[in-house]
Amino acid sequence: MDYVIETLKSFNAKIERLERSGFAKKFENEVPEVMAKFESPINFQSHGDGNFTLGGKIESWMPDYNEDEIDAVVLTYRVLTQNNDRISLASLAKIYNSDWFPEEGMQRFNEAREKVNEYLDSPATVYFEDGWITIRSLMDIIIYGGLAHTNLKKERIFNSWVRSGASGFFKVEFMAALKFMLSYFKYFKELNEVTIQVIEYNKQLNADSGAVAPLPARRLG
Repeated sequence: MDYVIETLKSFNAKIERLERSGFAKKFENEVPEVMAKFESPINFQSHGDGNFTLGGKIESWMPDYNEDEIDAVVLTYRVLTQNNDRISLASLAKIYNSDWFPEEGMQRFNEAREKVNEYLDSPATVYFEDGWITIRSLMDIIIYGGLAHTNLKKERIFNSWVRSGASGFFKVEFMAALKFMLSYFKYFKELNEVTIQVIEYNKQLNADSGAVAPLPARRLG
């Protein structure tokens, strides 16, 4: 159980660092915004049902896009979302789905993780000729193609976005996704705090039976 506690505390330490970041403080109560400028001539085509396309030269940017702040957040995000990392969500899932774990805590964790995956696999607001791109794909392209430069294919896609002049629209979606993920990272941190209480309580009891105490009465958001 000592390893479990260390893992949960290490995860929480990462989240606490995120909470202190400039990005978290700036967008705690604000929504990322994008600015755009179109140059004449502009071609407008309506496709019905509120869908339309704009043709023409465009320039887009984000006034609040601070690459140093984004890099700091992304560094932690990569650790928490890469399956092979000790403190990733995948590693936490193994703990929360262990045979000894209380059912209530297991259910809360799995429901939250499912909501995260549903969000990441949902379509982004930007649309391509061959269809929608998911938020997960958009984040991967910006992180591994635009920031980390670790994937050549994704880097080429990101560079094409920059050349198009529409990169601001991708970046604002990316920052909104980071804000969403941060809110759930905080939830997992709170859940970890309760779990640590349970484990330490059982250690104090020194129960030889292996029974696990129920979760303490604490309401999570």
